[in-house]
This record gives sequence, C-alpha cells and structure tokens, in this order.
Amino acid sequence: MPVWSRREWALSVAAGLTLPNGAIAQNAQNKPVEPPAAEELAGPDPIPPAVLSKPLPTVPVRAGSPSFNFQMVDTSLQPADRKSLWVLDLAFKPLRMRTVEIPGKGRRTIYYMYYRVVNRTGEPRLFVPQFSIVTNTNKRYDDVPLPQAVKLIQAREEPSTPLLGSVDLVGVIPPSKKEGVDDAVFGVAIWDNMDPKASRFSIYVRGLSDGYKAVKATETTAAKKTYKSLQIDFQIFGDHIELHEDEIRLMDPAYHWAYW
Repeated sequence: MPVWSRREWALSVAAGLTLPNGAIAQNAQNKPVEPPAAEELAGPDPIPPAVLSKPLPTVPVRAGSPSFNFQMVDTSLQPADRKSLWVLDLAFKPLRMRTVEIPGKGRRTIYYMYYRVVNRTGEPRLFVPQFSIVTNTNKRYDDVPLPQAVKLIQAREEPSTPLLGSVDLVGVIPPSKKEGVDDAVFGVAIWDNMDPKASRFSIYVRGLSDGYKAVKATETTAAKKTYKSLQIDFQIFGDHIELHEDEIRLMDPAYHWAYW
C-alpha cells in the first residue's frame, strides 16, 4: 500500500480542482475575459471536519497590521453567501519570480505567491489550499510541490519565519483568540510554467471557506458544485521574452470573491 503525504490524503478527501465553464476574470475596466475551454472534472467535496488532520505551525503577528507589501483581503460575507459559512483571513504579496534548479528539468523560472492565513472564525478549521492560475489564453496551471524552491523563497522573503509549501500546507489552523495578536500560517504557492503569450491572468484560491453552491443540470451541462473562491487578477506589462516580476501587476480592483 502506498504511503500518502498529508496533502495527498486531504486532497483525496477534497479532491479535484476544476475550471467551470462560467469562470470569468475581469480587467481594470471590468470588461470580461473569455474563460478557458478547460476540461470539465468533478469538483471537490465540501471541506471535511477539522478533527481529521494535525494542526499547522503558526507564527504570532500583530493583529490587523499588514506587513510590508502585503495585500489584505476583505473577508466580509457577500450577499450570495449563506450566513453560517466561515472564511479564513488571507493576506498575500504580488506574484514574484525566481530561477531554481528543478530535478529532471534543469534551471527553470518559477512563479510564486507568498501569503499568510489567519483563522478568526472562533473554531479550528481544516485548510486544504488549492491555487490555480487561469490565463486569458485559455490555459490553466495548478500549483506544484517544489520543496527545494520553498527554502530559497523563505530566504528571500522572511528568513526567520517558517514557510510551508504545498506538500506540508494541509492541516488544521487553530483559531486566533489572543487580544492584539494573530496566529498566522505562512505559505507559498508555486508554479513552474506560464503561457508566455498571456497578457492577463487570474489566480483562483480555494480552501479559504466552506461556502459552496449546487448548480442544477441543464440540457447541455451536468449538475455540479461551485465553491467560494478568491479570484486575484493580474496584468502583464512588458515583453514576454524577458519578463520581469515588476511587470506583473495587480489590477484595480485586485481581487473579488466568486463561486468557482
């Protein structure tokens, strides 16, 4: 019997990340971007109870005070949300680039998003993050496990702060209940590929909430579930042949919540 990592086990419970045909990204002028023609797969099940996994290591940070270059996300419930759902707090840095040695692939340029998550829901919550890049050229890229890159990213961002990659970033986040202090989990999502022809893209983040919707079948589509996800929108300014991370910029508005 194969030995599974905690991430593989949890994703077997909450398995499958799909790009629904109705996924829409928006640019700064709120003009729709045509959704990718990605293959339809079964969506993940609702996030399982928190008792099924181990707690993730946390780092104390000052409550409500973003660190340098972090984008704070508003987690207020939306009109389409049911009142009983929970949402984890997320703060993230803009997408960055780094050249690393990847076994079997040689030196490659990777893209990564450094972020922190805080649980202010009052109860332990299981965190099974799923990050996916969707480009305006109809391509989708899921985050990949690159443990060798995590150490390099940690040294660049916050050397003294423990950083978890996708292999280790599945577990329970305890609730933050201390006055003036949040217990934060620091993580990084990594991609080792990107369509060089893309001029805009969105990062969809699942796992921050237990919100979902059941979508009824139609004459042309099967019944499915969509999940409360954070959509972060970027635009690329520059030559794709010699792209620099400073040319990858957040749109305005930078993000919004969607059921995806």
